[in-house]
Amino acid sequence: MPGYGQFCPVAKTCELFAERWTPLIVRELCCGPAQFNDLRRRLPLMSKTLLAQRLRDLEHHGVISITTKPVGPGHVYALTPAGEDFRPIIEALSIWGQRHTQNVLRPEDLDPHFLLMSVSSQVPRSAFPSLRFVIRFDFRNIPAARTAVRSWWYVFMHPHLDLCMKDPGHPVDAVIAADLDTFTRAWMGYVGLADDAARQGIAFAGAPEATEKAKALLGLFDRSRERRLVYGPPEMLEA
Repeated sequence: MPGYGQFCPVAKTCELFAERWTPLIVRELCCGPAQFNDLRRRLPLMSKTLLAQRLRDLEHHGVISITTKPVGPGHVYALTPAGEDFRPIIEALSIWGQRHTQNVLRPEDLDPHFLLMSVSSQVPRSAFPSLRFVIRFDFRNIPAARTAVRSWWYVFMHPHLDLCMKDPGHPVDAVIAADLDTFTRAWMGYVGLADDAARQGIAFAGAPEATEKAKALLGLFDRSRERRLVYGPPEMLEA
């Protein structure tokens, strides 16, 4: 892509960082080193060819490192110190977006797989139950372009959290039946569970103590509040 023809640091940074998909690649690598297929799962609408090209560009500019896996084929992608300097920019973009873009969410922006991966990435490991705890999600109104899967399972058991697209065969402690848009907005903190939209669009089933435990684990509250997303490895959630 042609540059802006200016020496301004903002212009030079945007020539690299503001390219389509590049900020989202950096966002993912802020959470720790990843393999190619890890990035593909988190960026499903990005073509493999474009992802490979962007990764090469980021390596060329010293933003990421690409190393061969110690075992098996493939590579590991990680931020360099220069890449780490983008972390506060990613966090600032997140905060700005939470405050100013919640009214421009479109149906095609909603993806249950991405949503539940994002939710799981924000649960501190110290909060994981020591005994198995299973939450089933039954989503409605999933955009046609997304997966046809309607039910998903979280299986908590310290120190692990598994996201399953098929019934794992364990007893379910809590069920959340929800409109995908409403649940996304509730988790982001745009609406509270006590708001009319959430009461109409989200239903909890299970023993009262189990449903309250599910709400606490997922970070769902009765009142809307700004969610401060953490873009970093799991240990950063404990801070």
